Amino acid sequence: MDYFKFGSLIIPGSLVFWNKQYCYCTIPVVKLLPGHVLLIPKRQSLRLQDLDPAEIFDLGLSVKFLTKSLEKYFDCTSSTVNVSSFSNESDGLNHCFIHIIPRKEGDIKKNDDLYGLLENYPNDFIRQFHNTLGLGNAFSDQMRDTLSQEAKKYKEFLQQCLHEEIKLK
Repeated sequence: MDYFKFGSLIIPGSLVFWNKQYCYCTIPVVKLLPGHVLLIPKRQSLRLQDLDPAEIFDLGLSVKFLTKSLEKYFDCTSSTVNVSSFSNESDGLNHCFIHIIPRKEGDIKKNDDLYGLLENYPNDFIRQFHNTLGLGNAFSDQMRDTLSQEAKKYKEFLQQCLHEEIKLK
């Protein structure tokens, strides 16, 4: 797919490194910590609980695999997984999504500071997304190339992780 919808925004397909039946994962334009990614249901929904069971199942399995794999990639010991849902259509993105953020001890001075950043994230993301847009609703070439290369590395690493997981079973 050449692009993916995220609320009213268009995410270039080159930034998507995990593409499943009901969800995809992308490199965000605003990263709170190294390895921060966004897992997004393909069907637009304000709230996670409004998704169908199959969509929730796909998201859950993806969270499990991506968290484990990204922790390995970034040599981390844990992850923060946070769901962003919205109460009404005036709340920014209008599309629920999941943050997956690999964590290391001491990566943020006060751990609770991360939750303040997550609370403001949708507006920060929209602003940065629009600031980096070029003509034709596409990312600026430099930003798109940088994020695309990162997505390519993640995709290759995840394929290795999938092969390893299959061998173990």
